[in-house]
Amino acid sequence: METFLLGHEPTVRLGIFLAIFAIIAAWELAAPRRTLRESKALRWTHNLALTVLNSVLVRAAFPLAAIGVAAWSAERGMGLFNLINVPHPLVVLLSVLALDLAIYLQHRM
Repeated sequence: METFLLGHEPTVRLGIFLAIFAIIAAWELAAPRRTLRESKALRWTHNLALTVLNSVLVRAAFPLAAIGVAAWSAERGMGLFNLINVPHPLVVLLSVLALDLAIYLQHRM
């Protein structure tokens, strides 16, 4: 299963995104929370265009930037987990939680 997911990661991500989008779109059609100020088609088109643009830019830039910053920081012994002695599994868990919190805060902003 893991090999399949890693080998088909873009397709799996797209399928999950489209399924969630369809569920949310159906929910919005069935029970709107507020009156429309612009058409749903226009709003959904703008949101999907931003999602595509964001995905392309993140796929192109983020891996290179993240690897570069990580290598630069590791060479200089920078970063919280280089300053304190923490077991590696806990470092991974705390790092994932911190990144997830950052994404959540970005979403809230």
